[in-house]
Amino acid sequence: MYRLCGIIYYKPSHFVCRIIDKAGGVWYHDGTANGGKVVYYDNIVNYNHKKLQSAGDYVMAMLLYTKL
Repeated sequence: MYRLCGIIYYKPSHFVCRIIDKAGGVWYHDGTANGGKVVYYDNIVNYNHKKLQSAGDYVMAMLLYTKL
């Protein structure tokens, strides 16, 4: 069994990501914004698949899973 633990998004010349912790918390990281700090957004149960497909004008590039 696997659990989604991250999503990497891309637009030309830059990547950002969402990190999903074990409790389902969704964190956002953009190394050029927020002083490079990770920002908490919401719990994964409040996201639908459409909301996860993009992050602003960034498009989904990769899904990361961890084995349970």
